[in-house]
Amino acid sequence: MSAFGEQIARDMQQVFLNGGEFAETHDLNGAKCRCVVQSPTAREQFTQKEPNNRFDGISGRVIIVHVAKDSLPEVPREGNTFLLDGENTIVDTVVDDIGMLSITLHQNVGAIGGETPWP
Repeated sequence: MSAFGEQIARDMQQVFLNGGEFAETHDLNGAKCRCVVQSPTAREQFTQKEPNNRFDGISGRVIIVHVAKDSLPEVPREGNTFLLDGENTIVDTVVDDIGMLSITLHQNVGAIGGETPWP
């Protein structure tokens, strides 16, 4: 690995995925690892170019997980089920940016009696 690549790998772990800064430990498809989990605000969702219509008739949420690629046993595939802390979600997109995966997930919650599992 080049000196540049080594520096990026160090920065990823020591800065962005540092448990004292941004990251927390989560269970991603059975792998416990440090990652950053974010849920876009309503304003961020409404400013997307395409309307978010995947929740037609039900409530749901979008979650983005940022994790080091080498922390997972395999890279998730779009359309597959993905367990985030034991909760079922669906993979929308996976972007690999120099070894950091940004995984966009969505979770549908039934309108009748369903509750969003996260605060």
